[in-house]
Amino acid sequence: MINNNSQKPSIANKVIHQIKDDKIKMRPRIYFVLKSATIALGIFFVALFILYLISFIIFALRANGVWYLPCFGLRGIGASFMMLPWLLISVAVILIIILEIFVKHFAFAYRKPVLYSILFVVMFAILGSFAVDRIGLQSGLFKRAEQGRLPVAGKIYSDLGKGKNRDMRRGIVSEITDYGFLIKTRNNDTLEIIVTPETRFSFDADIEENDTIIVFGKQDNGSVRALGVRKVDDDFMPLRNGNGRRFKK
Repeated sequence: MINNNSQKPSIANKVIHQIKDDKIKMRPRIYFVLKSATIALGIFFVALFILYLISFIIFALRANGVWYLPCFGLRGIGASFMMLPWLLISVAVILIIILEIFVKHFAFAYRKPVLYSILFVVMFAILGSFAVDRIGLQSGLFKRAEQGRLPVAGKIYSDLGKGKNRDMRRGIVSEITDYGFLIKTRNNDTLEIIVTPETRFSFDADIEENDTIIVFGKQDNGSVRALGVRKVDDDFMPLRNGNGRRFKK
């Protein structure tokens, strides 16, 4: 039977001999303090950027109308998948992986199963980003861009919600017609929205003049044959004036 107590001195002696032979280098305490501080600072800034980036992705999806596409059934889900900003999403995933690597350097995370720390980082990123979106950081930056007071990222924010996706249109209902309604987009274009029996209304089919709506459908020569329509209440369009006629499905 091996005596564990007899092994301890020999292991200690081996360590001492390795230190004497310069195989193990002693480092001052300040080295480990600075290393921990650097990692903590890295976690702080990476976490902040993750919260900003994911909240921006959420804000951009709402501004461009892609956020609402799944409400229009399988066709809307397929279209939303194609329109997702995959580059930004990939960057967010890479940053989450980097944050996980940083977090694992600390003892409280190192002793836990990897799955737990991954779930913690992912939940932090998702819930934190929704919280940032709710406090209005992105909408505040958007308004500053609209007023020309956001010099660096102003162009990025001011382009949001201008309907550059072929199948998505956002606008204010300017007139109710016999076949649907006319909308005014953020580009000051007027589009005719044609409503058919196949048009799917999400939640509220009671459309009035001056309502902001999202329209899903193909555009052809200034008119859109609507596959889906949803009324939204947000700050991506100019202020409206008065009330007018109402469209009911």
